[in-house]
Amino acid sequence: MRNAAFGLGIIALLAGIGYGVFVNLTHGAPPPDAPVYTPKAEVSSQERFDELARTNPVEMLSECLTKYHKSGIQTLHFTLEKQERVEGKPRHPTEPGVEVIDVWVRGDVPDPETKKTAIEVVMKWKQGAKKPLGFGAELKGSLFSERPKADGGLDGKVIAYRPGAFGGDIGSPTDPNIALAKAQSRYCIRDAGMYRSMLRTYEAWKARQSAGEFKFEYLGKKPIDKVGGRECHVIKRVCTRMEIDAFELGGTASTEPKVVAAEGFTEVTLFIDAERWLQLGSELYRTEPDGTRVLVGAYYFRDLEINPTVPADTFTAAGLKK
Repeated sequence: MRNAAFGLGIIALLAGIGYGVFVNLTHGAPPPDAPVYTPKAEVSSQERFDELARTNPVEMLSECLTKYHKSGIQTLHFTLEKQERVEGKPRHPTEPGVEVIDVWVRGDVPDPETKKTAIEVVMKWKQGAKKPLGFGAELKGSLFSERPKADGGLDGKVIAYRPGAFGGDIGSPTDPNIALAKAQSRYCIRDAGMYRSMLRTYEAWKARQSAGEFKFEYLGKKPIDKVGGRECHVIKRVCTRMEIDAFELGGTASTEPKVVAAEGFTEVTLFIDAERWLQLGSELYRTEPDGTRVLVGAYYFRDLEINPTVPADTFTAAGLKK
């Protein structure tokens, strides 16, 4: 009897551990409230925008957001090229690998009345697919949707496409901010679009400006190969101290010294499309104590289509496999 009871106790313990692992792998914290930007009454002139790029990049970003609101942008399709160190890996001198991703985004601008979003994001890896668990099938695609299940959405969950994975090609819906997701990317899939990228930059730079810590250098207007040769205003901000971004827009960044040392950056360079007023690229670097300049993250948007025709199955599990 004692042996049987002991065996049942071990089984119960293992089951509890298994459930705990399952919860950690599929459940995250409730999403933070993202800041809501109120657009200006009118979009400024091109001359005014160009002047702001040289003299007041925070106000320039505000103009970018206003124009995005007033341009009626509902859907974007683009190629994202990125390199990033996640949780400080890989460390110098090995540079992070390049990921090339086909991305569709829609619904990331809040409704003017409800202030709510209905974001949907599809990401399909063309290069640099990862193995989320460090082994097994590669992650080939992800779909995030805030649409209700009743309308064919995922109720704010994300699903992954991993061909040949144990349990099936399409994984079970999970929260987008679980530990596994944070181990794969510096930023949440919910924030993958250009609008929320610009909003994140605007909020961060505005806070630094308000604190009297905003230092920048205007590097000119020039064509940038990484964003398809588009002519961009190039602005570099030098941080007064090591900084780190929150995983989710509206979230809180870690202040733990070890995390900041591994994830932090000391300078940010933006590439703002001079014609379309969109943030087409950003680069994050840090300078190590020995003076070495290390790439922390680089993000480039190219092949941009604004309000393209959207195939009916784009934001579905079936479309994820195509």
